[in-house]
Amino acid sequence: MKVLAFITFLVMIAPVAVQKSNENIFAGYTNFIYKEGYPVLPYKYETYVFPFGTEIKEVIVKEKNVEKIKLKEKIKPAPAPYPKKFEIKEGEIYSKDEFYPSSWYEYEIHAGINNGERVIFLSLYLYPFRYNALRNEVLHAEFDVKIDYVLPEKTESASLYDFLIISPDAWLSEIEALKQHKESKGIKTIAVGLNEIYSSNVARNGRDDAEKVKYFIKNAIEEWGIKYVMLVGGRAFGFNEKWLMPVRYAYAIDHVPPFTENEFISDLYFADIYKYENGSIVFDDWDSNGNGIFAEYNYEGRYDKIDLMPDVYVGRFACRSKAELKNVIKKVIEYENSDKVKRILFCGGDTDTFDREDVNEGEYLNEIVAGTMNDFECIKLKASDGSLNRKNIWKEIMKGIDFIDFSGHGSPNSWATHPHNSDEWIGITLLDVYTYYNRKLPIIFANACHTAQFNLTYECLGWQFLKKRHGGAVAFIGASGLSYGLSGYNTTKTLSGYLEIEFFKNYYESEFLGDMFYDAIKDYIIEIPLDDWQDYKTLEEYILLGMPCLQIK
Repeated sequence: MKVLAFITFLVMIAPVAVQKSNENIFAGYTNFIYKEGYPVLPYKYETYVFPFGTEIKEVIVKEKNVEKIKLKEKIKPAPAPYPKKFEIKEGEIYSKDEFYPSSWYEYEIHAGINNGERVIFLSLYLYPFRYNALRNEVLHAEFDVKIDYVLPEKTESASLYDFLIISPDAWLSEIEALKQHKESKGIKTIAVGLNEIYSSNVARNGRDDAEKVKYFIKNAIEEWGIKYVMLVGGRAFGFNEKWLMPVRYAYAIDHVPPFTENEFISDLYFADIYKYENGSIVFDDWDSNGNGIFAEYNYEGRYDKIDLMPDVYVGRFACRSKAELKNVIKKVIEYENSDKVKRILFCGGDTDTFDREDVNEGEYLNEIVAGTMNDFECIKLKASDGSLNRKNIWKEIMKGIDFIDFSGHGSPNSWATHPHNSDEWIGITLLDVYTYYNRKLPIIFANACHTAQFNLTYECLGWQFLKKRHGGAVAFIGASGLSYGLSGYNTTKTLSGYLEIEFFKNYYESEFLGDMFYDAIKDYIIEIPLDDWQDYKTLEEYILLGMPCLQIK
């Protein structure tokens, strides 16, 4: 029996306190919209979690106590994110006689996973201030909110397996050791070959190999209760791009000459199985306009409406050979059978040199994360004081580390950053990884461009860390494309800096690495309005190279 219900409440808004400074800062608010060229304005978010299958009938938001406030100074626009050239430039909205945002509120409904359970998320974003730059005035309001919804009939969810491993058929015998290991840890595991997937009835609607795999994951959720999925295989050796395990390219286009890239790999595609559409939960193919180009965001003026919220926790071993696979499996088993050392290594510098706030963004993010991981021994290597260099990175890794937080710049074969307001580069390359013979294997998060771009002829930095024999890392999270962030102290507020902080914050609420990473994506979607290409690209491009059900404690 379905149950009709509703939520109603008053949203209390902080009192108006606009300072008489050039920045016109709104006191009492912690969340702000940072859209390049648009005024920086506060917002408030509310999140509601409903059982999977709930129908949201209506969301009613009524503004009240609206007042008009004339300002003495203009509200400054949000700057361009790096790696774009830093500049604060007024966008078109500043020359229009209209209020921004265009409405008092907006909301998004997502299907996703929360603490291992599939749910419906309703994210409501309230905009208590709307600004008209031409008149230099704001409208301020409070809100009454009512949500009408219908609860689903209670059903028993499947629980046959926890962990699905998808592999080329020729590698299934190597997978058996990992399967047995996870079973010994209480994780019910099944391994399936690609040939079985491609020939199965559940994948027959797939237009290509990647979509067939995604349909199979959907069926595994519904029939087996799968929560963790590992894709085994990367790009085959050779100059022609052939895949041992399918990938999906996303097209959230940045249009930032000279940095523009038209496509990048997104493994979030395999994690985002469902979307909420017209009151129902349906398969999300990431191609809502049906043109065969996926996750478009302003790609030749076209857009796809996609959910983005993960429904399963997905990782990838981007192996090119059985030898690589055997080595990575050996490292995973050794890691889970060893004690942790409670040490974390921070590497950062001045990511965006000569920013107006004169902040070393990488070091600042490292400090925020260190404050979160306060029961760890925190080793901080800083470009600003000369302690960050190849030798010291090597030395600390060799001592034994549980986590590494790289915050700076990257390429497929390197990570690096700058001393304060300097053009000098300090960091590591693929060649350095060959020298790491560390017994304790860290989990690495790299807030940087391209470090997990595993579609190259040669391996990327992230996969080099994993494939390294007798050392390296057990897992690596990085971007497959250009990664964006804000300059100065705002680097923590959104884009890659926000994701970096949330990832480490989730350590204390997570048992497995996949939860830790994908909950950071979930937090981003819930807390930040997704209103520009930078948001979509940030969420889509960060990839977990490693096992999603890796036990982290």
